[in-house]
Amino acid sequence: MQCLMCCTELDATSSHYGAGAYVLRTTLLNAVLADVKLKQISWMTNSNMAYHLTLTLDGWSNSKMESVYSWNIIFPSRKVILLRADNLSDVSHTGENLYAMIIEEITKWGKDRFAAIVTDNARNMVKTRRLVLKQFPHLIEVRCMMHAFSTTMASVMGHPFAQKLVTRAQSLVTFFRASHQPLAFLQKLANNMGIRRMLITSNKTRFTSVHASLESVVRLQSALQEMARQHSQLLSKAVLAVINDDMFFVSLKQVCKLLEPFTLVIATVQAARTTLADVMRYWLFLARQMHSLGEGSLPVPFKAHCFVAYNLRHEEIVSAQCKLALFFHPLYRDAVSIRKENWIEVQRTAGTLWKTGYNKTDIESQPLMTDLKRYKMHEEPFDLMPLDGELGTLKLYWKTIAATDSSVQLPQLALLFLDIKPHAADPEKTVSLMGWYDSARRNQLMS
Repeated sequence: MQCLMCCTELDATSSHYGAGAYVLRTTLLNAVLADVKLKQISWMTNSNMAYHLTLTLDGWSNSKMESVYSWNIIFPSRKVILLRADNLSDVSHTGENLYAMIIEEITKWGKDRFAAIVTDNARNMVKTRRLVLKQFPHLIEVRCMMHAFSTTMASVMGHPFAQKLVTRAQSLVTFFRASHQPLAFLQKLANNMGIRRMLITSNKTRFTSVHASLESVVRLQSALQEMARQHSQLLSKAVLAVINDDMFFVSLKQVCKLLEPFTLVIATVQAARTTLADVMRYWLFLARQMHSLGEGSLPVPFKAHCFVAYNLRHEEIVSAQCKLALFFHPLYRDAVSIRKENWIEVQRTAGTLWKTGYNKTDIESQPLMTDLKRYKMHEEPFDLMPLDGELGTLKLYWKTIAATDSSVQLPQLALLFLDIKPHAADPEKTVSLMGWYDSARRNQLMS
């Protein structure tokens, strides 16, 4: 069994299995908790581990309708620990209250150990981040990029054309999942056609599940149409109308093709080894995919809406920090700096972060600015190129440069960006797991 607080495997001995509810509550769980807290303290006080820390925060409503906030710390190695989890149901979730809690934790462990704060873009979270940055200007403000890409996908699907398609597709899913006999016949027809996966419902809080649901309808098109021919008496008029509408399936296939890169990117961006540079790469990948909209038969107003939705999120996602992070990726430095305005922004952002994060004056920052120019021009020692773009390879690249020439300062800033994990998927995962653990059916601790 994995511990939520330190992500290590707990030793589930036989005494744990044979213990009653009272012993678990008063003895064993307290002992395990104490052991885990000792591990946390050990890690947080280890100077070789606890540096360039990322603090992530996310709120959630559990099955008991309690408002739970999860606070996680991410190490450069991508190790994650649950710092704390608070039930704030009786507390106003203002930016000031959350800010006070964050300041308490950062001060407790040492402000110089932290590099970034990551939350979603809810209004209170944005206010919290801004308040924290006023107190600790050396921190890098990052919005959860998994959430950013998901909301972009939601914006694209907010057009009436897409909403109508989703409603009609969901009507098929709802009907068959609620009707045993039609579902049995549909499953039999699908199996005869070699289709093994059935209709999938969607979750309004998981935007990628909408794509999975629409794809399941497209996948079963032939089985659904055969169902309408053989067993029309089992289907409602509304369901028959949807199944017999060929244009519905044509449009649905086009929308699924549009959503496919979004789903791929959202799944990829929440990986443990994702960096801010990857965020830029994924966003540009989506831009290339958006250009293929002109080749399909989707309505022109919907295509225009998709471009507007993408452009509205562009400034929000393509921040100065993301551009600088991509510039620090040796394989993309030329692509970033080729435009004069980008190069000016990269220099300004790097200089600001160097001064605020490392307490440097303008004169003391000059060597870094010189390093930036040498790096841009591929001058020694920045003339090396990594074998690939993997996180480990990039860290080795910058550490090698630092070891080759101890006078260069740029690797210190580049490694800072590589150590930041730009999403808050871990707090969401933590709260979801807590909801599963804290259930009367599973642990019966209240019996």
